[in-house]
Amino acid sequence: MEIQKLGPSVFRLVSPKGKVIVIDPWITGNPTCPTEWKDLSKWQDVDVLLITHGHFDHSAGIDEICKASPKVKIIALWELALSLTFKGKQNVLPIGKGGNLTLDGITYSTVNAAHTSSFSDMERGQTEYLGTAVGYVITFEDGFKVYIAGDTGLTADMKFVVGDFFKPDLAILPVCGLMCMSPEQAVYAVEAIRCKYVIPCHDLVKPEDAPDKEGMAAFIEQNPFVEVMIGKSKEFEELMKQKHPEVKTIVLGLGQSIQIS
Repeated sequence: MEIQKLGPSVFRLVSPKGKVIVIDPWITGNPTCPTEWKDLSKWQDVDVLLITHGHFDHSAGIDEICKASPKVKIIALWELALSLTFKGKQNVLPIGKGGNLTLDGITYSTVNAAHTSSFSDMERGQTEYLGTAVGYVITFEDGFKVYIAGDTGLTADMKFVVGDFFKPDLAILPVCGLMCMSPEQAVYAVEAIRCKYVIPCHDLVKPEDAPDKEGMAAFIEQNPFVEVMIGKSKEFEELMKQKHPEVKTIVLGLGQSIQIS
């Protein structure tokens, strides 16, 4: 399985049999998206869009990917799925909490996430509430399992549902400490999940390290509260070295990909 990081929480996964899954797309307006991936032709091979919740940094790229890949299937929780359908999106597959859906030999299972779900129209000053957030466990064709936590705080489900029942090989965990778990809490989550590999996400880079340096600086200026999210993946990595050296911690750079099996 190949995994590539294309934003704070944007990931592109390629299954052992070549199916392309994109998680929480955010393209235009995303200063952390690598420049070459702003070209929509790069998204023409997407088979499945997996959406954890409706916040802009997890869903703003849905329209663009649907244009690039008209046959893409969109998996989302019921309320968000209905909203997308009402707005004209095709091939939307609603799923409930605790639900399971199998497509082309890959199973998508929803798990709890302690977070909200909404989409705000800043120009109109309106917010559409979209149910709650979820995480996913993806079981690939060869049995390899990936836990996508989405945005979440610590939950007991990480031990009893994700760890004990699903037993994922890889966990992708938020570590920003503002909208979701802190690095310390994410380390505790790894103890509960007992995965072999972990990838931290939902942190930010300094403007000088972003693909769009000016855009990143402007984003932080407009949203100064997000500055505390910078560099949290490195903090998590150091804590993991101290507390769980047996777990392989993978800090992916923006645009970087890795093969895991």
